[in-house]
Amino acid sequence: MTQAEDDWQKSELHAPIGLPGSGARRYAAAMYFNRQGRLSDALLEIYRRCYRLDDENPFDLALFEGIEVPDNLAPPEQQ
Repeated sequence: MTQAEDDWQKSELHAPIGLPGSGARRYAAAMYFNRQGRLSDALLEIYRRCYRLDDENPFDLALFEGIEVPDNLAPPEQQ
């Protein structure tokens, strides 16, 4: 994978909360990073649960449930 692809997928992982279709975009990006072994199965499950919920922030849900988010994939405001 290229750095450009990684950067694009990371931007999709952090698609704006509330934007129509953003939950599905975030989940697709989460699958990309999961296939590379850079995002845990537990965190992928959070994104799966939120994929139809455009207004739900999977990062906040992961924190609430005590699921670790890798620093390099955390939302920019959390890094």
